[in-house]
Amino acid sequence: MKVLNSLQTRKAEQLAFGVGISGERLMENAGSAAARVIKENYNLNNIRAVVVVGQGNNGGDGYVVARKLKEYGAKVAVVMAMGIAMTKDSALMQKRAENAGITVINYYDNTDLSGNLIDTADIIIDAIFGIGFHGATDREISIIIERINRARAAKIALDIPSGVIADSGKVLGAAIRADITVSFIGYKPCHFEYPAVDFCGKTVAVSIGIEEKKITDFYAEVIDVNKAISFLKKIPADAHKGTKGTALIIGGSFGMAGAPMIAARAAMRSGVGIVKVCVPKCVYSAAAPMLPEAVFAPSGDDCEFLTAKSISADLFKNVNSVLIGPGMGFNDETVAAVAKAASFARVPTVIDADGLNAISVEPEILNSDFLVAVTPHPGEMSRLVGKSVAEIQKSRIETALDFAKSHGVITVLKGSYTVIAFPSGKIYINATGNAGMATAGSGDMLAGMIAAFLANGTDIEKAVVAAVCLHGAAGDKTASKKGVRGILVSDMIEELPSVLNFGE
Repeated sequence: MKVLNSLQTRKAEQLAFGVGISGERLMENAGSAAARVIKENYNLNNIRAVVVVGQGNNGGDGYVVARKLKEYGAKVAVVMAMGIAMTKDSALMQKRAENAGITVINYYDNTDLSGNLIDTADIIIDAIFGIGFHGATDREISIIIERINRARAAKIALDIPSGVIADSGKVLGAAIRADITVSFIGYKPCHFEYPAVDFCGKTVAVSIGIEEKKITDFYAEVIDVNKAISFLKKIPADAHKGTKGTALIIGGSFGMAGAPMIAARAAMRSGVGIVKVCVPKCVYSAAAPMLPEAVFAPSGDDCEFLTAKSISADLFKNVNSVLIGPGMGFNDETVAAVAKAASFARVPTVIDADGLNAISVEPEILNSDFLVAVTPHPGEMSRLVGKSVAEIQKSRIETALDFAKSHGVITVLKGSYTVIAFPSGKIYINATGNAGMATAGSGDMLAGMIAAFLANGTDIEKAVVAAVCLHGAAGDKTASKKGVRGILVSDMIEELPSVLNFGE
């Protein structure tokens, strides 16, 4: 589903108006869709629901939710945080709610009753501010928001949590801490940017009657598993290991033999025909038993890490993709080895891990004609761009996009809601994955998957996007079986075939 900023959302609404869908109809659709999400997540029979509304169209959506929840069996009241509805459609929805027998009261006209309703509610629906909100909440609204946050009730925000800025994800004052956010038409940037992510809870995007394919002006796209699988190149019935491609993985150092082997195993589980692994001779005996299916190219003298001397042009013969960096170590010699490997590569190349650290001191590596993607986590991105991790986490999408445009490489900024930014300005955001994946080797696994899909001949952009999404899907499948605590990367890699063959 697409991610739209506030202006793009308004444009999408205009598309609806252009085909005869009224604002009233959109509001009914939005409130009805939100009520269905609430019904799917909570038992509404006889529960106490309070809808806290503002004066605008977000409040209008809230009045619709109130009516629908009553129809589903809830005991519903509406609390006006700012007074009566002030837009045409929201005023109409307020009237319909009142005609349906729903109590509607003004918070500051009856503070005791309003406060008691909020304090004793089972579910609170936040419909105070929508995507037009900017700045910080004023003192009076902040008091209401803080009271809602203290309540024991489940909290559901409509479109965005009130107090959050839709386009930036900034939170400058009091804001609702939602358990679920129901986003209309598509997602908003704040659903993926910090600190707003911490206020959104679980975000569910719903359609309100606007055909997604007609929305051509959008900020980013969220990829789903089915679409990610459709991106992959199909394996023909007469395939052999050569037609499925060869991925070359360059990495490893004394004490870090596992990293390139995790990438290699992930590549093989992702369907590559042959994986060729270049590691220092000193770690070959440790690495080889980890994956007997791999082809090895032990390199260099019996040193602890790869050097420029370790890298020869012959290494790159008959390969279809290259991955540089897992477990390579970081010193002057490994920086030279990364630079030399990047210069020899003549096929789509990915740089990860210590390869990224090499770029931070020798940015000319980025000038390689065949370097297509870099996959930094926030710490590595910090070294690449000279910003603190905290600064990067506050502007993940912007940081990734700036780097992609500046250096002409697909930039995968890993983490919760991994951002995939393209030099063209295109952005994908990944919504698969879970906290259990925050474990050693997870990035190596992802890099190996990208290398495999590239070696298969999958389109470069599709290969990267699919790998990110399906990497998270493998993590989710593992967590569904084992829980999020104690997951190993090897557990996730073993789930790859079932994830990649889903539906086939």
